[in-house]
Amino acid sequence: MIRRHLQQVAQVLREAKSVVLACHLNPDGDTLGCALALQAALEGMGKRVVTLSSDGVPEIYRFLPGSEKVLTSTEQRGFDVAVVCDTGMPERIGKAKDAVFSARIVVDIDHHITEGAFGDIRIQQPKAAATAEIVYRLLKVMDAPVTPAIATCLLTGIITDTGLYRYMNVSPATLRLSATLMEAGASPAQIAEEVFERRSLPSIKLLGRALEHIRQEEGGRLVWSYLSHEDFTELGATDEDTEGIITQLRAVRDSVVLALLREVKPGRVRVSVRSRDERIDMAKLAEKFGGGGHRMAAGFWVEGNIAEAKEKVIGALREWMHCSTSTSRRA
Repeated sequence: MIRRHLQQVAQVLREAKSVVLACHLNPDGDTLGCALALQAALEGMGKRVVTLSSDGVPEIYRFLPGSEKVLTSTEQRGFDVAVVCDTGMPERIGKAKDAVFSARIVVDIDHHITEGAFGDIRIQQPKAAATAEIVYRLLKVMDAPVTPAIATCLLTGIITDTGLYRYMNVSPATLRLSATLMEAGASPAQIAEEVFERRSLPSIKLLGRALEHIRQEEGGRLVWSYLSHEDFTELGATDEDTEGIITQLRAVRDSVVLALLREVKPGRVRVSVRSRDERIDMAKLAEKFGGGGHRMAAGFWVEGNIAEAKEKVIGALREWMHCSTSTSRRA
């Protein structure tokens, strides 16, 4: 089935003259790496390509080849093909939605299983550690050369979505593909340094503030922290500087569910949630707040100040953890 869908997508991309590529909100290394790998491959084939990321490109990913071409929005419409990378929910592509759905054919490529229909051709491969693995297979079906630039983009997707190969989603296939991408010119050392070791001073200070605010509940299974608007103002930081902070919360022993609340604007709080237990579906929780994401990682917004948001979100998380695990036990 996957092979057939890859061949279908390869065919429509070969025939297309114009293509729009879209990343999800709060873009990470996988969604950006996939879009930029496709951008490079399609431009090499002479296609007219527009790459959209409604939230722009975070500074830590600006080393990716072609990232300077990424737009936050476009007035162009009527593309031949649209390809959405690393999300199964159209709401998660923000302002790019209008351009994407103006295309004659919409393709969704994701390594998470999400509910609902989205796209004329949908490729979902949950066994892949990152969407970058699927995009690599697509490029091979298209007979597109994997240049050093493309290899760097795809390996960035794998390295960031596996947390430097520390997560359970890593398979022998992941490691074999990583070796192939290294042979094609990608450097894992350079990628790791760019993403994890070149943070701005405000982002380091913000991490320290988040660690000061860390809380542990539910017998240590729920770990959460917050950043107030005053924290951002005092440290001269922006929401972009919060990239990777929630990953640091995973280091707390016995943690199962993680949450980071940040009051990016006065009275508006952005929430990221993570789960290590497949029974506790973060995407379904996020949907209750009008957000989205995947089973193990999701996000949403809450109106109100940070104190009000903490009360709403942490209360909902406690209830969701109890409901999810007790339902599973009864089943």
